[in-house]
Amino acid sequence: MMKLVSISIQVLVGVVAAFYFIKIIKKPVFGNLWGAIVVGIIGSVLGGFFLNKIIDVMVNNGLTVNFVACFIGSFFFIWLVSKITH
Repeated sequence: MMKLVSISIQVLVGVVAAFYFIKIIKKPVFGNLWGAIVVGIIGSVLGGFFLNKIIDVMVNNGLTVNFVACFIGSFFFIWLVSKITH
């Protein structure tokens, strides 16, 4: 059950990052909003996986989700795709 909640939070973080990039920063991303959402979710999951050990000291919570790592991963991947596509 906790793993499902963790994955749901990572997906939500990726979607929020995509909306931020598209609607607030107004950066062009391949596939517009849907492309940014897919890339944001992938970045959130990968960031949560790879950066979790590095940033684990900074953030500890009961949900076993490192929000900082998820946000960094999703923003990095959306930024990377926006740079590659234009």
